[in-house]
Amino acid sequence: MLVIERIVAAASLAWAAALLLAQLLTAWGGGRKDYSVRAGSPGRAVLFNLTAAMAPAHKEAARLHPGKFAVGVALHVGVAVAVVEALVAMVKPEAAPLWPAAAGTLAALSVAAGLYLLVRRAVSRTLRAMSCPDDYVAAAVTSGFILAAALYGFGVLATSPFLIFTAVTFFYLPLGKLRHALFCPVSRVDLGRRLGYRGTYPTLRGTKS
Repeated sequence: MLVIERIVAAASLAWAAALLLAQLLTAWGGGRKDYSVRAGSPGRAVLFNLTAAMAPAHKEAARLHPGKFAVGVALHVGVAVAVVEALVAMVKPEAAPLWPAAAGTLAALSVAAGLYLLVRRAVSRTLRAMSCPDDYVAAAVTSGFILAAALYGFGVLATSPFLIFTAVTFFYLPLGKLRHALFCPVSRVDLGRRLGYRGTYPTLRGTKS
């Protein structure tokens, strides 16, 4: 059942994982030896950098533009839902989609957020000036993937075409800006570890960065 589609989707996932790992190892480069005296907790700082430091209170752009921050959160929630649905469809298609009403609704809201951000990038003169073709391709691929997940969750799209959308998304993942799905958390872990070692992270309560 759906053997070819599942194999293609799994192969795309393996391709993305292998290429992202190679890029990560190449980018890491070993780093410099830190000669500073340890003055804090790297583990605590990493946890802070992956949680509280990402909240609006610690991000100036989010504080000043809460609406856009909420749109970004909605988009990423939809991506998470779509990925979970895709993995279940690959491993156990008879069990998918999971929680159809909830997954479909969340994905639909996320599609709206993704399309808003795509249109905003195209309409805004400032954003257009700093955008490259990959910005638009990445946004279109992401929105298409989440839309497929939404339709799949509502029972409008069958498993076979959803897995094809999944394969296309995973294939493109390491080729453009979508690779930030790996590099964003990795960079936050590395920064938190280094600053935590030096005792400058977490920031004092009430301090805004």
